[in-house]
Amino acid sequence: MSSKKYDTIIIGAGISGLSCAKQLQKSDNDFLIISKDVGGRILTSKDGAVNYGAFFVCSDYYNVLPFVKIKSRIRLRDFCFHDSDEQFVLFEPKLLKYFLQFGKIIRILYKFRRAFRQFRKNSENISQKKAIENDSYLRNLYMKDAFDFVKENKLLKGTEAYLSKALYSTTFSKIQEMNAFSYLQFLLPLITPIYSFEFKEEKMTRSFHDNIVIDDVLDIKFKNNEYEIISKNNSFISKHLVIATDICTSKNWIGLKKTNKPVNTHMLHIKGKLKETYYSKKYHLFSPSSNIQAIADIGDGTYLLYYKKNFPKMDKIFITPDIISSHFWKPAGTINGHILIDSDQGNNLYIIGDYNVAGLEESYITGLYAANKIINSDHT
Repeated sequence: MSSKKYDTIIIGAGISGLSCAKQLQKSDNDFLIISKDVGGRILTSKDGAVNYGAFFVCSDYYNVLPFVKIKSRIRLRDFCFHDSDEQFVLFEPKLLKYFLQFGKIIRILYKFRRAFRQFRKNSENISQKKAIENDSYLRNLYMKDAFDFVKENKLLKGTEAYLSKALYSTTFSKIQEMNAFSYLQFLLPLITPIYSFEFKEEKMTRSFHDNIVIDDVLDIKFKNNEYEIISKNNSFISKHLVIATDICTSKNWIGLKKTNKPVNTHMLHIKGKLKETYYSKKYHLFSPSSNIQAIADIGDGTYLLYYKKNFPKMDKIFITPDIISSHFWKPAGTINGHILIDSDQGNNLYIIGDYNVAGLEESYITGLYAANKIINSDHT
Protein backbone atom coordinates (compact mmCIF):
# COMPACT_ATOMS: atom_id res chain seq x y z
CA MET A 1 0.00 0.00 0.00
CA SER A 2 1.41 3.39 -0.98
CA SER A 3 1.91 6.06 1.66
CA LYS A 4 -0.41 9.07 1.76
CA LYS A 5 1.34 12.21 0.56
CA TYR A 6 1.05 15.77 1.90
CA ASP A 7 2.89 19.03 1.30
CA THR A 8 3.48 19.47 5.07
CA ILE A 9 3.24 17.09 8.00
CA ILE A 10 3.22 18.44 11.55
CA ILE A 11 4.11 16.04 14.35
CA GLY A 12 2.52 17.17 17.61
CA ALA A 13 -0.70 19.05 18.34
CA GLY A 14 0.36 21.26 21.22
CA ILE A 15 -0.03 25.01 20.94
CA SER A 16 2.89 25.39 18.49
CA GLY A 17 1.72 22.59 16.19
CA LEU A 18 -1.85 23.90 16.18
CA SER A 19 -0.73 27.46 15.44
CA CYS A 20 1.38 26.22 12.54
CA ALA A 21 -1.64 24.37 11.15
CA LYS A 22 -3.88 27.41 11.60
CA GLN A 23 -1.46 29.61 9.69
CA LEU A 24 -0.96 27.08 6.87
CA GLN A 25 -4.71 26.78 6.46
CA LYS A 26 -5.09 30.54 6.00
CA SER A 27 -2.99 30.20 2.84
CA ASP A 28 -4.76 27.01 1.72
CA ASN A 29 -1.60 24.94 2.15
CA ASP A 30 -1.97 21.18 2.26
CA PHE A 31 -1.04 19.66 5.65
CA LEU A 32 -1.65 16.87 8.12
CA ILE A 33 -1.11 16.78 11.90
CA ILE A 34 -0.07 13.51 13.51
CA SER A 35 -0.20 13.51 17.29
CA LYS A 36 -0.91 11.24 20.23
CA ASP A 37 -3.28 13.90 21.62
CA VAL A 38 -4.54 17.44 21.08
CA GLY A 39 -3.32 20.16 23.40
CA GLY A 40 0.03 18.69 24.38
CA ARG A 41 1.23 20.26 27.59
CA ILE A 42 -2.00 22.24 27.87
CA LEU A 43 -3.18 19.19 29.77
CA THR A 44 -6.54 19.58 31.50
CA SER A 45 -8.82 17.64 33.82
CA LYS A 46 -11.28 15.27 32.15
CA ASP A 47 -14.00 17.93 32.14
CA GLY A 48 -11.58 20.52 30.70
CA ALA A 49 -12.23 22.92 33.60
CA VAL A 50 -8.83 22.70 35.34
CA ASN A 51 -5.45 23.28 33.68
CA TYR A 52 -2.76 20.91 34.83
CA GLY A 53 -0.04 22.28 32.57
CA ALA A 54 -0.07 25.90 31.43
CA PHE A 55 -1.80 27.62 34.35
CA PHE A 56 -2.15 31.26 33.29
CA VAL A 57 -2.16 33.59 30.31
CA CYS A 58 -0.86 37.15 30.22
CA SER A 59 -2.92 40.07 28.97
CA ASP A 60 -0.44 40.54 26.10
CA TYR A 61 -0.76 37.01 24.71
CA TYR A 62 -2.31 38.52 21.60
CA ASN A 63 -2.08 35.37 19.46
CA VAL A 64 -3.27 32.95 22.14
CA LEU A 65 -6.11 35.00 23.68
CA PRO A 66 -8.65 34.36 20.89
CA PHE A 67 -8.48 30.65 21.72
CA VAL A 68 -8.91 30.79 25.49
CA LYS A 69 -11.72 31.68 27.85
CA ILE A 70 -10.50 34.09 30.50
CA LYS A 71 -11.65 33.02 33.96
CA SER A 72 -10.30 35.11 36.84
CA ARG A 73 -7.41 37.49 37.36
CA ILE A 74 -4.51 36.22 39.44
CA ARG A 75 -3.35 39.06 41.69
CA LEU A 76 -0.24 39.55 43.79
CA ARG A 77 -2.36 39.89 46.90
CA ASP A 78 -3.54 36.28 46.38
CA PHE A 79 -0.10 34.83 47.14
CA CYS A 80 1.42 33.50 50.33
CA PHE A 81 5.17 32.80 50.48
CA HIS A 82 6.60 29.91 52.49
CA ASP A 83 10.18 29.60 53.72
CA SER A 84 10.76 26.68 56.11
CA ASP A 85 8.20 27.24 58.90
CA GLU A 86 7.79 30.92 58.10
CA GLN A 87 5.05 32.32 55.88
CA PHE A 88 4.34 35.86 54.73
CA VAL A 89 2.47 37.84 52.08
CA LEU A 90 3.77 40.44 49.66
CA PHE A 91 2.15 43.50 51.21
CA GLU A 92 3.40 43.63 54.77
CA PRO A 93 5.87 45.77 56.77
CA LYS A 94 8.88 43.51 56.18
CA LEU A 95 8.64 44.36 52.48
CA LEU A 96 9.68 47.95 53.19
CA LYS A 97 13.36 47.07 53.54
CA TYR A 98 13.29 45.73 49.96
CA PHE A 99 11.45 48.77 48.58
CA LEU A 100 14.40 50.14 46.60
CA GLN A 101 15.19 46.73 45.15
CA PHE A 102 11.60 46.23 44.03
CA GLY A 103 11.59 49.69 42.48
CA LYS A 104 14.71 48.75 40.53
CA ILE A 105 13.35 45.40 39.31
CA ILE A 106 10.13 47.08 38.15
CA ARG A 107 12.15 49.58 36.07
CA ILE A 108 14.21 46.75 34.59
CA LEU A 109 11.05 44.79 33.79
CA TYR A 110 9.48 47.66 31.84
CA LYS A 111 12.63 47.92 29.73
CA PHE A 112 12.71 44.16 29.21
CA ARG A 113 9.01 44.00 28.30
CA ARG A 114 9.46 46.53 25.50
CA ALA A 115 12.30 44.49 24.02
CA PHE A 116 10.45 41.21 24.63
CA ARG A 117 7.32 42.35 22.79
CA GLN A 118 9.42 43.44 19.82
CA PHE A 119 11.17 40.05 19.94
CA ARG A 120 7.76 38.38 19.63
CA LYS A 121 6.92 40.41 16.52
CA ASN A 122 10.30 39.71 14.96
CA SER A 123 9.99 35.97 15.67
CA GLU A 124 7.04 35.60 13.31
CA ASN A 125 9.37 35.99 10.33
CA ILE A 126 12.85 35.19 11.66
CA SER A 127 13.78 32.41 14.06
CA GLN A 128 13.85 33.02 17.81
CA LYS A 129 17.57 32.30 17.69
CA LYS A 130 18.23 35.06 15.17
CA ALA A 131 15.77 37.44 16.84
CA ILE A 132 17.69 37.15 20.12
CA GLU A 133 21.13 37.23 18.51
CA ASN A 134 20.19 40.36 16.54
CA ASP A 135 19.29 42.24 19.75
CA SER A 136 22.41 42.82 21.85
CA TYR A 137 20.35 43.58 24.97
CA LEU A 138 18.37 40.32 24.81
CA ARG A 139 21.39 38.30 23.72
CA ASN A 140 23.43 39.48 26.71
CA LEU A 141 20.57 38.54 29.03
CA TYR A 142 20.21 35.09 27.47
CA MET A 143 23.93 34.39 27.80
CA LYS A 144 24.20 35.70 31.36
CA ASP A 145 23.47 33.60 34.45
CA ALA A 146 20.49 34.92 36.39
CA PHE A 147 22.42 34.78 39.67
CA ASP A 148 25.16 36.99 38.23
CA PHE A 149 22.54 39.41 36.90
CA VAL A 150 20.88 39.58 40.34
CA LYS A 151 24.19 40.27 42.08
CA GLU A 152 25.31 42.89 39.55
CA ASN A 153 22.03 44.77 40.00
CA LYS A 154 22.07 44.38 43.81
CA LEU A 155 18.77 42.49 43.85
CA LEU A 156 19.92 39.47 45.82
CA LYS A 157 18.11 39.96 49.15
CA GLY A 158 14.73 40.79 47.60
CA THR A 159 15.11 37.94 45.13
CA GLU A 160 15.89 35.43 47.87
CA ALA A 161 13.02 36.62 50.09
CA TYR A 162 10.26 36.85 47.48
CA LEU A 163 11.10 36.49 43.83
CA SER A 164 12.89 33.13 44.09
CA LYS A 165 9.67 31.55 45.36
CA ALA A 166 7.59 32.97 42.52
CA LEU A 167 10.16 31.73 40.00
CA TYR A 168 10.42 28.31 41.63
CA SER A 169 6.65 27.81 41.37
CA THR A 170 6.48 28.76 37.67
CA THR A 171 9.81 27.47 36.33
CA PHE A 172 10.54 24.70 38.90
CA SER A 173 14.06 26.08 38.94
CA LYS A 174 16.50 27.81 41.27
CA ILE A 175 17.93 31.21 40.38
CA GLN A 176 21.34 29.56 40.08
CA GLU A 177 20.01 27.37 37.23
CA MET A 178 18.39 30.08 35.10
CA ASN A 179 19.61 32.59 32.58
CA ALA A 180 18.83 36.28 33.09
CA PHE A 181 16.42 36.33 30.12
CA SER A 182 14.18 33.69 31.73
CA TYR A 183 14.54 35.33 35.15
CA LEU A 184 13.03 38.55 33.78
CA GLN A 185 10.49 36.84 31.53
CA PHE A 186 8.92 34.93 34.41
CA LEU A 187 8.78 38.06 36.56
CA LEU A 188 6.72 39.92 33.94
CA PRO A 189 3.49 39.11 35.86
CA LEU A 190 4.68 41.76 38.32
CA ILE A 191 3.83 44.39 35.68
CA THR A 192 1.54 42.47 33.27
CA PRO A 193 -1.91 41.20 34.35
CA ILE A 194 -2.29 37.41 34.34
CA TYR A 195 -5.45 35.28 34.32
CA SER A 196 -6.51 31.70 34.79
CA PHE A 197 -8.07 30.36 31.61
CA GLU A 198 -9.78 27.55 29.78
CA PHE A 199 -8.40 26.43 26.41
CA LYS A 200 -11.01 26.53 23.61
CA GLU A 201 -9.75 23.46 21.79
CA GLU A 202 -12.82 23.18 19.57
CA LYS A 203 -12.52 26.80 18.41
CA MET A 204 -8.83 26.34 17.63
CA THR A 205 -9.23 23.08 15.68
CA ARG A 206 -12.76 23.36 14.23
CA SER A 207 -11.66 24.44 10.76
CA PHE A 208 -9.00 21.71 10.37
CA HIS A 209 -10.28 18.96 12.65
CA ASP A 210 -10.26 16.47 9.74
CA ASN A 211 -6.55 17.19 9.21
CA ILE A 212 -5.62 15.68 12.59
CA VAL A 213 -4.71 12.02 12.96
CA ILE A 214 -4.37 10.62 16.48
CA ASP A 215 -1.44 8.24 16.25
CA ASP A 216 2.08 7.60 17.57
CA VAL A 217 5.03 8.40 15.30
CA LEU A 218 7.60 5.62 15.40
CA ASP A 219 10.22 6.72 12.88
CA ILE A 220 11.16 9.45 10.40
CA LYS A 221 13.19 8.87 7.23
CA PHE A 222 14.54 11.40 4.72
CA LYS A 223 15.11 10.22 1.16
CA ASN A 224 14.97 11.87 -2.27
CA ASN A 225 14.10 15.25 -0.69
CA GLU A 226 11.00 13.81 0.96
CA TYR A 227 10.14 12.71 4.47
CA GLU A 228 8.57 9.39 5.29
CA ILE A 229 6.79 9.40 8.62
CA ILE A 230 6.08 5.94 9.95
CA SER A 231 3.39 5.82 12.61
CA LYS A 232 1.91 2.97 14.60
CA ASN A 233 -0.99 2.62 12.18
CA ASN A 234 0.17 4.10 8.88
CA SER A 235 2.91 5.80 6.91
CA PHE A 236 2.95 9.23 5.26
CA ILE A 237 5.10 11.21 2.83
CA SER A 238 5.69 14.99 2.90
CA LYS A 239 7.87 17.66 1.36
CA HIS A 240 7.96 19.77 4.54
CA LEU A 241 8.19 18.38 8.05
CA VAL A 242 7.43 20.33 11.23
CA ILE A 243 8.28 18.66 14.54
CA ALA A 244 6.22 20.19 17.34
CA THR A 245 7.02 17.81 20.18
CA ASP A 246 8.98 18.63 23.33
CA ILE A 247 12.67 19.07 22.57
CA CYS A 248 13.67 15.91 24.46
CA THR A 249 11.64 13.93 21.90
CA SER A 250 12.49 16.10 18.90
CA LYS A 251 16.26 15.93 19.37
CA ASN A 252 16.30 12.13 19.04
CA TRP A 253 14.63 12.32 15.63
CA ILE A 254 16.86 15.04 14.19
CA GLY A 255 20.15 14.13 15.89
CA LEU A 256 20.36 17.32 17.94
CA LYS A 257 23.16 16.98 20.50
CA LYS A 258 22.83 20.00 22.80
CA THR A 259 19.74 21.58 24.33
CA ASN A 260 18.96 23.62 27.40
CA LYS A 261 18.47 21.62 30.57
CA PRO A 262 15.01 20.07 31.01
CA VAL A 263 13.14 20.53 34.30
CA ASN A 264 10.62 18.04 35.66
CA THR A 265 7.76 18.29 38.13
CA HIS A 266 4.97 16.19 39.61
CA MET A 267 1.35 17.37 39.79
CA LEU A 268 -1.52 16.22 42.00
CA HIS A 269 -5.15 17.30 41.59
CA ILE A 270 -6.67 16.89 45.05
CA LYS A 271 -10.18 17.13 46.45
CA GLY A 272 -10.20 17.99 50.13
CA LYS A 273 -9.81 20.70 52.69
CA LEU A 274 -6.61 22.56 53.42
CA LYS A 275 -5.35 22.74 56.97
CA GLU A 276 -5.62 26.07 58.73
CA THR A 277 -2.00 26.96 57.95
CA TYR A 278 -2.93 27.38 54.29
CA TYR A 279 -6.24 29.24 54.70
CA SER A 280 -4.83 32.71 54.22
CA LYS A 281 -4.34 32.88 50.46
CA LYS A 282 -5.36 31.23 47.19
CA TYR A 283 -1.84 30.49 45.98
CA HIS A 284 1.07 29.21 48.08
CA LEU A 285 4.63 29.49 46.79
CA PHE A 286 7.58 27.73 48.38
CA SER A 287 11.33 28.27 48.57
CA PRO A 288 13.63 26.24 46.28
CA SER A 289 14.79 24.20 49.27
CA SER A 290 11.28 22.77 49.61
CA ASN A 291 10.08 19.57 47.96
CA ILE A 292 6.67 21.22 47.45
CA GLN A 293 6.77 23.89 44.76
CA ALA A 294 3.26 25.37 44.74
CA ILE A 295 -0.33 24.86 45.87
CA ALA A 296 -3.22 26.47 43.97
CA ASP A 297 -6.83 26.70 45.10
CA ILE A 298 -9.01 26.02 42.05
CA GLY A 299 -12.10 27.37 43.81
CA ASP A 300 -14.32 24.30 43.47
CA GLY A 301 -13.11 22.44 46.53
CA THR A 302 -10.09 21.06 44.68
CA TYR A 303 -6.42 22.01 44.62
CA LEU A 304 -3.36 21.56 42.47
CA LEU A 305 -0.14 20.64 44.24
CA TYR A 306 3.21 20.59 42.46
CA TYR A 307 6.23 18.87 43.98
CA LYS A 308 9.81 18.06 43.07
CA LYS A 309 10.56 14.41 43.84
CA ASN A 310 9.26 12.84 47.01
CA PHE A 311 5.54 12.25 47.43
CA PRO A 312 4.33 14.88 49.94
CA LYS A 313 3.06 14.07 53.41
CA MET A 314 -0.55 14.85 52.63
CA ASP A 315 -1.78 14.77 56.23
CA LYS A 316 0.36 17.83 56.98
CA ILE A 317 -1.39 19.86 54.28
CA PHE A 318 -4.93 18.45 53.84
CA ILE A 319 -7.79 17.06 55.85
CA THR A 320 -9.11 13.83 54.25
CA PRO A 321 -7.49 14.38 50.82
CA ASP A 322 -8.70 12.47 47.76
CA ILE A 323 -6.39 12.40 44.74
CA ILE A 324 -8.41 12.97 41.58
CA SER A 325 -5.54 12.87 39.12
CA SER A 326 -1.75 12.93 38.93
CA HIS A 327 0.81 13.64 36.24
CA PHE A 328 4.59 13.60 35.95
CA TRP A 329 5.85 16.35 33.65
CA LYS A 330 9.06 15.12 32.03
CA PRO A 331 9.96 17.63 30.86
CA ALA A 332 7.90 20.53 32.15
CA GLY A 333 10.16 22.80 30.09
CA THR A 334 13.72 23.46 28.92
CA ILE A 335 14.61 27.02 29.88
CA ASN A 336 17.80 26.60 31.89
CA GLY A 337 20.93 27.28 29.87
CA HIS A 338 22.33 29.45 27.11
CA ILE A 339 21.82 27.27 24.02
CA LEU A 340 19.84 28.80 21.16
CA ILE A 341 18.50 26.37 18.57
CA ASP A 342 17.42 27.42 15.09
CA SER A 343 13.92 26.34 14.09
CA ASP A 344 14.96 25.92 10.44
CA GLN A 345 17.06 22.76 10.38
CA GLY A 346 17.45 22.72 6.60
CA ASN A 347 15.95 20.33 4.02
CA ASN A 348 12.45 21.74 4.72
CA LEU A 349 12.63 20.54 8.34
CA TYR A 350 11.49 22.76 11.22
CA ILE A 351 11.35 22.25 14.97
CA ILE A 352 8.96 24.42 16.95
CA GLY A 353 7.97 24.79 20.59
CA ASP A 354 9.41 26.13 23.82
CA TYR A 355 13.02 24.93 23.62
CA ASN A 356 14.52 28.46 23.42
CA VAL A 357 11.93 30.55 25.25
CA ALA A 358 9.07 29.12 27.34
CA GLY A 359 5.49 30.36 27.37
CA LEU A 360 2.25 29.74 25.47
CA GLU A 361 2.56 32.88 23.36
CA GLU A 362 6.20 32.21 22.52
CA SER A 363 5.45 28.61 21.52
CA TYR A 364 2.51 29.76 19.40
CA ILE A 365 4.76 32.19 17.53
CA THR A 366 7.29 29.46 16.65
CA GLY A 367 4.43 27.74 14.83
CA LEU A 368 3.66 30.94 12.94
CA TYR A 369 7.31 31.25 11.93
CA ALA A 370 7.54 27.71 10.53
CA ALA A 371 4.25 28.13 8.65
CA ASN A 372 5.35 31.47 7.19
CA LYS A 373 8.62 29.92 5.98
CA ILE A 374 6.73 27.06 4.30
CA ILE A 375 4.18 29.40 2.71
CA ASN A 376 6.90 31.68 1.35
CA SER A 377 8.97 28.75 0.01
CA ASP A 378 5.97 27.29 -1.79
CA HIS A 379 5.24 30.66 -3.40
CA THR A 380 8.78 31.13 -4.76
